[in-house]
Amino acid sequence: MSNSPQKVEFDLDRYLRNSKKVDLSGIDWDRIRDHPLTDGDVMCLHYMMDIEAHTVIYLRDLLATRAAADPQITAFLSCWVYEELWHGEAFSDFLRLYGIEEPIEPRLPDGSTPLPSRSNRWRDLRVSVGVGNGLGLVPTMIGSALARDFVAIHMMWGAVNELTTLTGYYALIRRSDHPVLHQLLRKVIQDERRHFAFYRAQSKARLQRSRTARRMVRWVLKNLWTPVGAGVKSEEEVDALALYLFGDSPEGREHARGIDETIADVPGLEGLTIIQDYLDAATERVRKRPGWAGITPTPAPRRSDNGDGGSRVPAHWRESEHGRPDVMPATSDVERREEERMADAMRTRA
Repeated sequence: MSNSPQKVEFDLDRYLRNSKKVDLSGIDWDRIRDHPLTDGDVMCLHYMMDIEAHTVIYLRDLLATRAAADPQITAFLSCWVYEELWHGEAFSDFLRLYGIEEPIEPRLPDGSTPLPSRSNRWRDLRVSVGVGNGLGLVPTMIGSALARDFVAIHMMWGAVNELTTLTGYYALIRRSDHPVLHQLLRKVIQDERRHFAFYRAQSKARLQRSRTARRMVRWVLKNLWTPVGAGVKSEEEVDALALYLFGDSPEGREHARGIDETIADVPGLEGLTIIQDYLDAATERVRKRPGWAGITPTPAPRRSDNGDGGSRVPAHWRESEHGRPDVMPATSDVERREEERMADAMRTRA
């Protein structure tokens, strides 16, 4: 295959001009306490909140590679990390208004939460995984220096993470009966869809032009890939999330197959089934260790009302823009299936 430049199938200019924090101005924040969450729902939201807020560390690692020299990638990442920050804040606000805020975070004199919220949690999380140790970047930097196509690994890894994340949000909509959570997740999915489209377009262009890149990326995904959140979360926590969202039913397995089919559609990755393989391994760990990845059957803690009706609706979402001009339609078969299933469910409930 020629090393000539390949067209990247993503309108970066449009994305950059329209990038902003996720628009949650239409969310029914006051109704969050009116509907119950299962323990599994709460587990997923805590996991998602932590990972979305941890994105800046992935950015740090990526900028230590050849990617830092690519103006398209760095322009995208500048907006991407900002949007992901607000996803974490959205999940944090949702849990707080539901009544969950552990550990208790510092509050401003007017009772509001300073931004970024849960700063102690984010700091402790990053310290616990060794973020302060710069030596962890050395293998990545060496690999990037030695391999011209090293950036293709990061782009495809990012594509898998974004597709897994947005499909996980669809799966949580399927599993949870909380209508306000559905509203929130559908908004966040729109952002994740754009992120996935960028990473996939970059990966596809790089793999089309280089046989070496195809071989390298395929080997890395087959032998080294781990789900989004691994390393930040323990193996048991990752298994619990994966099995709750994708291993609970035939519908969950269909989610996983859809992700694998989309990955396998990228040049050089035909036949890979990394999501289903991980689910099989997680299921085997549960079989060998009874109770592994179990969800504690205790009710989720709630903060008692303090006389003003409980936690206040976050004011920072009121500034959101109404109607984003960059709403992106589904870009893969798994997304289109979930959009149709979600629409059917909404019609049935109506």
